[in-house]
Amino acid sequence: MSELDSIKKASDTHEGPTNGAGGPQHFYGAGYPAHFHHVPPHHMQHSPPPVYQKDERTQRQYSKLKQKLERKHNNRNNGIEVNNSGASTPSLSPRKELNGRGESSGGSGGASSGAWSEGEGSSAGASVQGDDENDTQALLDLLSATRTPQVSDMTPTSALVQWNSPLPEGVNLPNVDLTYDLLLGDRKRYKAIYSGPSLSCRVRDLRPGCEYSVCLQIRAGEVTGAASEAATFRAPAAPPDRLPAARVVQRTRSSLLLRWASAADNGARVTHYVLEMDSGDGFKELTRPRTRQHTVNNLRPQTRYRFRIAAVNQCGRGEWSDEAVVWSAGSPPPAPAPPALLTAASTSLALGWERSAAEEFTLQMDDFARGHGFLPVYSGSECAYVCEGLRRATDYRFRLRCENVDGQGPWSTEVSYRTLPERPYPPGRPATRGKIHSRAFRLRWEPPTEDGGAAIESYTLELDGGEGYKCVYRGPEREALCDRLLPGQQYQARVRCSNVAGDSDWAHSDAVLVTDAAPPSFCAAPQLVSEPRATQVSVRWESPDCIGGSPLTQYRLDLTDMDGVLRLAYAGLDTEAIIRELIPGREYKVWVTPCNKVGSGPPSPLLKFTTACAPPDAPEAPVVEVLSPRIVRVQWTAPANNGSPIADFRLEASAANVDYAEVYRGLETVCTVTNLTPFTPYFFRVRACNAAGRGAWSAARDALTPRAPPAAPAGLRHDATADSMRLHWRVPECHGAEVLRYRVEVDDAAFETEGATPERLVEGLAPDTVYRVRVAAYNELGLGDWSEEASAATRPRPPDPPVLRCAQAAHNHLRLEWDAMEGAQYCVEMRAPDAREFRPVYRGCAHSCKVKKLREATSYTFRIRASDERGGRGAWSAGTVVRTAAAPPPAPPAPCVTLLPPRAALVSWEPVDDADYVLQCARGKEAVFKEVYAGAASQFQLEELEHGAELALRVCAVRAGLAGAWSGAARAHVPVAPPPARLRKPRAARALSPRHAALLMAAGFLLLAVLVAVLVQRLVEPRP
Repeated sequence: MSELDSIKKASDTHEGPTNGAGGPQHFYGAGYPAHFHHVPPHHMQHSPPPVYQKDERTQRQYSKLKQKLERKHNNRNNGIEVNNSGASTPSLSPRKELNGRGESSGGSGGASSGAWSEGEGSSAGASVQGDDENDTQALLDLLSATRTPQVSDMTPTSALVQWNSPLPEGVNLPNVDLTYDLLLGDRKRYKAIYSGPSLSCRVRDLRPGCEYSVCLQIRAGEVTGAASEAATFRAPAAPPDRLPAARVVQRTRSSLLLRWASAADNGARVTHYVLEMDSGDGFKELTRPRTRQHTVNNLRPQTRYRFRIAAVNQCGRGEWSDEAVVWSAGSPPPAPAPPALLTAASTSLALGWERSAAEEFTLQMDDFARGHGFLPVYSGSECAYVCEGLRRATDYRFRLRCENVDGQGPWSTEVSYRTLPERPYPPGRPATRGKIHSRAFRLRWEPPTEDGGAAIESYTLELDGGEGYKCVYRGPEREALCDRLLPGQQYQARVRCSNVAGDSDWAHSDAVLVTDAAPPSFCAAPQLVSEPRATQVSVRWESPDCIGGSPLTQYRLDLTDMDGVLRLAYAGLDTEAIIRELIPGREYKVWVTPCNKVGSGPPSPLLKFTTACAPPDAPEAPVVEVLSPRIVRVQWTAPANNGSPIADFRLEASAANVDYAEVYRGLETVCTVTNLTPFTPYFFRVRACNAAGRGAWSAARDALTPRAPPAAPAGLRHDATADSMRLHWRVPECHGAEVLRYRVEVDDAAFETEGATPERLVEGLAPDTVYRVRVAAYNELGLGDWSEEASAATRPRPPDPPVLRCAQAAHNHLRLEWDAMEGAQYCVEMRAPDAREFRPVYRGCAHSCKVKKLREATSYTFRIRASDERGGRGAWSAGTVVRTAAAPPPAPPAPCVTLLPPRAALVSWEPVDDADYVLQCARGKEAVFKEVYAGAASQFQLEELEHGAELALRVCAVRAGLAGAWSGAARAHVPVAPPPARLRKPRAARALSPRHAALLMAAGFLLLAVLVAVLVQRLVEPRP
């Protein structure tokens, strides 16, 4: 027997779900569709793995299978292969390849030697081929014996499908993985929805209320088993789908007939529809029709209404449809206002008008020149129109009319609008008239060939001398004098004309106009680039406004002092120069003269300046004398002033020889520096300043201040309760000695901390009281400075919890009340019977709350606490137990009536948990129901019914004295009584004839003889 036969035998003997190696895997298989997904193990409801009791035969088969697998593994490690066709085949196929076995005939040790002879290979191949056929058949039988998958956790659009592995726990196929194919059937058509190693699958995108079937097929490599039996299930029903928007079938001044299409009921019959209307103040329910149309009456004429519809079945109401906007009928519109002119152009007019309702407009136009009268130019719902293709500077008449579903209105009053003229053509090109001078010339031009329908109002002449065109003339004349020009400059001219429609294009001159050259003009007075220094100054000047039409050759910069000595300071083309070798504190005069090839221009205005004084030299390093831990005295010697009296000395200090800060400024050469930090090195430097500026810094001198008591703590804060407060502060500077403890003063009481911890808890305080608090630190040198005095207040006592009471109890909610307190916030918590802890159900400042979504006839425990902004949260109240009321039972479905002959009927209905029933019956067309049964049974038999009668039966459930709604009425018709049968005369009993009696006696004796013979034969027959 092969290992697959052993597996199949074990699988047939031990059935049940397994959660071992063949359990659900946490990954998706290949080709897994997007709308199906694997369910995590914590969502599955598997039963625990069964304990298999193996009999002796199964135990032997399992041992043989285990030994066989071990031999295969050893042969594969020794390099032994068995091929059926002499070629290698895929290892995943159990029919084509098996590992070599470690057995050999005659005990030759073939497994250990690793070499086979030709005969031995043939014999082994035949043996393996036979095992392959048996293994494949056993594998097919194993995969075909698949149990029906189980369906659970169903919703209207999804369901969870689970199945078991065919292999017993702890048994695996060698080199083969099982693949599960799940098939979904809809109307007897199956399709694959999942393929993979998992034992569960979530099926989605189902249709509510539809019946489906699923079956399972298992594959092991290339071997595929038969499909399992189909498991049929029906998806639960759901609310109806969304309806399309309602449409208007008929409309009047006071009514609207609405009709809508049907929607998918999703497995439950649509009972009615909900129609809502919005007349301007929001949607309100209008009616609940059972048909798919409804007439809305009592409406206002020519009014806008909005409607929406939703379908309702036993599962609830579906989504609202899209809104349908409808107008009721009205009167024809009145005459509108005449169209207004929006914009006018030379070939078009843009007209506009206002809309008062949903209307169509007709616009007509009258052209005087053509003489055809008013003709329509636009018809539509827009409130604007552009009339194009018109003639320039022409008058047109217009009128407007409105039209709606109720008819056409009268024409508006007539209005007349005029198109605009066009721009004129450009005038003639400008040309010179007379001689061109160095600073002026005269230009003339011809009028345009086309004025655009309007008279020319003015001409504009512009010149471009290299800086862009600038206007030089504007007026009605066709000739202009251009003066104030630059010598030797090239000019371009252009001219244009204008009328009421706008400006024409530019007309440019044919040639470039050039003026004669001249000497340059004078420059502006030179300017100082910066303040004059002691021995030099930087001067800058601007180029002349006019260079005379010839390039500049140089600038001459002349300098003279108070003694009148003249010298050339600079000559060149730059417009900036540095004058050196000056005397500090002297006054100088300087001017500049431009030159070109024609000659030198006039000199510029004079610039007067005085050279500055030099800053003082750097002093020697200061002398530092330490007076106390916080005070030092610094002295220094005054340096040379470099020609200007010293204005002040500036002393700076630093604790790290970087980022110096000024500590003194004045004329004294000694300074006392206070407010220093004890046990800290300081560096000092000094410099002198005069009118010329600040001198250089002296060399730095350092000094170390001695140790001292700690500094004052900072950042004092507190956390207060009603009778205590915890004080916190930042650790102060120790000033060279470690802080040992702190001293805390609260009003007149003093406390000390244990060690150097920067906090202290002060207890025994009065509630809602303000205290004065300050802190100081101790070290081995004594008590340090006190911190700034702060105010700390204790909190008032928290409010007591109010008394919680039940104001209203229903089957699914409770209303709780309590006495209100001013400025208090409340928190209410609830604990269900099956819960361990309380959970909050309300937070707020109201004195009542409503707890919803509760179970009927169930006791709940509630507690409450109050809190305010100053006192904080109070204590919880004692638990208050409140019980919900019992709910009336639901209405059962219509009863089922079964007629029984001759005049009885069996009435049955679906049972309701823990309820009694009342059955009523109405006979004929009276529709008056009378009670015929009251009890706990879910069926009742009516007796002695009237032939041909029509019955109407209904039932309701009663639980704990509360009666539910009546079910729908079930109707039954008792058959008409059959016609009376004809009476036949009874026949007299016929006596048995002697012949018949003799035959019966003979048959009886024959049967008795046969029985006796059989009995005797069994008695005399020898036993084995």
